[in-house]
Amino acid sequence: MSYIATTIEREAVQMSALLGLYVEQLAVLPKGSLRVKERNGKNYFYLSYRKEGKVVTDYVGNDETALNSLKEQLERRQNIERLLKAIKRELRLMNKALEAAK
Repeated sequence: MSYIATTIEREAVQMSALLGLYVEQLAVLPKGSLRVKERNGKNYFYLSYRKEGKVVTDYVGNDETALNSLKEQLERRQNIERLLKAIKRELRLMNKALEAAK
């Protein structure tokens, strides 16, 4: 096998390991989006997400620290999902390059 193919193969193994780590992190992070509903001049915060094909809405509360933590977790999930998409695209390209090298 050529040096380039060996390098691509090593990189693909590393990317696959990284993919697994990101998938594990996604399992822990909350999914969905934060919604605000105003009633009688007060704001109520809800987390909306899909579960078994249905939209589920859970009341989150008004605690600022809990809301900020939830927002950070949701942003982290979005970033990881973007990274996963990029990693999967790169892995497809690497696999095509490895197939062509054989």
